[in-house]
Amino acid sequence: MGYNYRITDFQSALLISQLEKISTFSKRRKEIVRKYNEAFSEMPEIILQKEIPQSDTTPHLYIIQLELDLLTVGRKEIFNALAAENIVPNVHYIPVYYFPYYQKLGYERGLCPNAERLYERILSLPLYYSLTDDDVQDVITAVKKVLGYYKYTGGA
Repeated sequence: MGYNYRITDFQSALLISQLEKISTFSKRRKEIVRKYNEAFSEMPEIILQKEIPQSDTTPHLYIIQLELDLLTVGRKEIFNALAAENIVPNVHYIPVYYFPYYQKLGYERGLCPNAERLYERILSLPLYYSLTDDDVQDVITAVKKVLGYYKYTGGA
């Protein structure tokens, strides 16, 4: 069920070299998050992750939660449409008991309905140090385009 994940000497050396750059990496990630937040804050189809004002965090993922009641499709279709726009989203935080090992132990879907609901609604957008401002704008444009296309407008 578990593994031995001891860090190697090579990984340690790489880590030390990266730690010297951490403030630069952190600053760039925060800039990207700020741009995403500004772009998506007025979109009711997206629920943004809230940050505690007193915190000083550097996210490793930029997760959006889709407000599926305001969209005509599910996460899978949004995922595929973003991929078609050359934006590679990701899906994280699958409930652990979805994995076959835990299902064999008797864990069944429905055990944690809030976690399952959230899992069905979240996507991670690209967030890494080397994203250029143009790349960030491409992500924003694609998200707005895709969600605009699938926006529920009422009617029959």
